[in-house]
Amino acid sequence: MNIKIKTTILTIALALCSIVSFSQTQKTITTTFWVAGICGMCEETIEKAMDTKGIVVADYSLETNKLTLTYKPDKISIGKIHALLNDAGYDTEKSICTPEQYSNVHDCCKYREDAKH
Repeated sequence: MNIKIKTTILTIALALCSIVSFSQTQKTITTTFWVAGICGMCEETIEKAMDTKGIVVADYSLETNKLTLTYKPDKISIGKIHALLNDAGYDTEKSICTPEQYSNVHDCCKYREDAKH
């Protein structure tokens, strides 16, 4: 092989290595916290509210009222995550939604009237 081809191949290989290295350095955080919810529709709505840029995985457990999520802190803050849940009508351990936000949840999802919460 001539020098020009070898140099081109080496340049491409180095570029690919740096791209792979950069993509692996993006840090994610996994956290779990309490979110009010009482039914399957709540679970669906809470998880759907987490379908946004920066959130990698979100799983809500009705049994424990805990949301476990993995997110990229350089793309979304934990404060914004709680605000998104409030916007969907759900209280979290760090923030309470407004009466207006709460009024938007379905009738079967009115967790404030449930003795469990």
